[in-house]
Amino acid sequence: MDHLAVANWMFMCVNGGEDGDQPDPPTPVPRPGVPDGDEDGTDGTGTDENGRSTRAEEGAAVSPHALARFFG
Repeated sequence: MDHLAVANWMFMCVNGGEDGDQPDPPTPVPRPGVPDGDEDGTDGTGTDENGRSTRAEEGAAVSPHALARFFG
């Protein structure tokens, strides 16, 4: 989903008018077990300001509430 959103955004940037405003880049889809970028002070890309991964560890338990929120 994120790759498709970025590809569409790049297409709009490249094919837009030179003097027009460029669209804002897309925000990543929230993942269960990974805090949102605005909640933990990261930029939402899966890494913190030092380049360390903020993604959940392999096999980490995810709460039922987080799964329900992810699948909507």
